Amino acid sequence: MATVHEQRQRNITHVLLRDPSTVVDVSIRLWEQLAAELSQIIGERGVESMYARSLHQSQKQFVWLEPHPPQALQSAMSALRASLMGQSNAVACEASTEMMMHFIDTLILLIGELLTNSILLKAWGDDVVINAGTEPN
Repeated sequence: MATVHEQRQRNITHVLLRDPSTVVDVSIRLWEQLAAELSQIIGERGVESMYARSLHQSQKQFVWLEPHPPQALQSAMSALRASLMGQSNAVACEASTEMMMHFIDTLILLIGELLTNSILLKAWGDDVVINAGTEPN
């Protein structure tokens, strides 16, 4: 049986690859939706810092991701879009998923899995979150 982490990773990948030609656009949309929900709790600067951290962690595996210090999310999304556009859809999906998983893992450490899952559900809906991170009955 898959772990919650593996399930969440699979769900994100599935959504990104639903239409392989839109991997970059869907990735940016997921980031923006998550940022909109989370910024209400930790503020824009908090989201920007967490995003920069997940980018930094992902650069170890995806050296082509453009490094930058924490910055306004709109600027960060423009830089991410440019980096992803230079890659194949499969590689862009893998990098996007990895970055999101680093971000989510950090969020879980800070506020716990159930609250994180609640935020993800509000941001992304059942499509991405279903069955990932719920408590067993």
